[in-house]
Formats: sequence, C-alpha cells, structure tokens
Amino acid sequence: MYSLIRNGLLGLGLAILGASPVLAQTEAIFSDVDLIHPVYAQHGMVATQEEYATRIGLDVLQKGGNAIDAGVAIGFALAVTLPRAGNLGGGGFMIIHSAETGKTVALDFREMAPARAHRDMYLDEAGNAVAKRSRFTYKAVGVPGTVAGLALAAEQYGTLPLAELIAPAIRLAEEGLPVSVDLSESLQGL
Repeated sequence: MYSLIRNGLLGLGLAILGASPVLAQTEAIFSDVDLIHPVYAQHGMVATQEEYATRIGLDVLQKGGNAIDAGVAIGFALAVTLPRAGNLGGGGFMIIHSAETGKTVALDFREMAPARAHRDMYLDEAGNAVAKRSRFTYKAVGVPGTVAGLALAAEQYGTLPLAELIAPAIRLAEEGLPVSVDLSESLQGL
C-alpha cells in the first residue's frame, strides 16, 4: 500500500509535489492588486507561509519522504515558527489523493467537544442560547486534534518514522530561531 501511495500523493493545503532546490522567499509576497503568482518547477516544490517550515519540508522530500511526510513535518515546524498557522492546540483536515490509484481520503482531526459536553450547555435557564458561553468561557474549550491527526497521517500514509518528522521542530524549539515580522505581529496582544 505504501508503494502505491508514495508515488503521487497530494496533501491539499500544501503545495508539495516533490523535491526541488527552490526555497521560499524570506519575506511574504502579497499584493491586493496581483494575487496570483504561478510558479513552475521541473521536479516539484514545497510552499508554506514560513521559510523554516518550507526548508524542513524540502529536506524531508530530499531524504526520500513523500508529500505526507513533508506535510506532517511542516505542521509540527509551523507550531514552533508560526503558531497561528500550525498550532498543536487546534485541529485540522487533510485530503490525500493518490494519483496512481485515483483514491482520495479525507482525515478530520478537528477539535472535539469534551466527553461531558451536552446539547444544553450553552443555554440559559429559560432555554435560550447564550452566545458568549460557546466562545468565551471554559465551556468553549475543545479537545485538540492536531497531534493525533498528524501522527495518524504519518502512520497510515507516510514513509518515514514520526520521530524523524518531529525532530526538526524539536530542534527549532530547543535552539530557537530569529523572530520574523509575521511571527512578531501574530504574537502581539497575547
């Protein structure tokens, strides 16, 4: 199964098609006038919102990992380098397509309600919904799914050990990295 999946996986949300020596821009390229920037590469590419995460994804592909391996490594890297783009306390979705088999699967690892949650927990005594209870109280918490979802993706569809995919993010967290303007702005007000 892994050999079928290894050839031609596409993780939606990640532009990962294979290894390429092309690396990310260090500054964001965004214009409200020109929103489409087609980029082509002979052997594929890795694209993320953050340079370190892009390099980690590229390294995974160059070491023989597949698109899912790169996506998982990128997810953990973004938890360190740009937490608003990849946080361990949240959740997500991943759509995986095998070009070889034509099969597409979707992984849903969004946050889940706690086990003791119930349908009336956001209602007042009269049975009316209280909007703030579902957003700004301890009752608004969800059980994170990111770590379990990325681990499941690596286990079922990846080719490299999870420990190897997480190692670059651990290294970044332990050794530190320069704070980008994007990271600084995302941390304002916390």
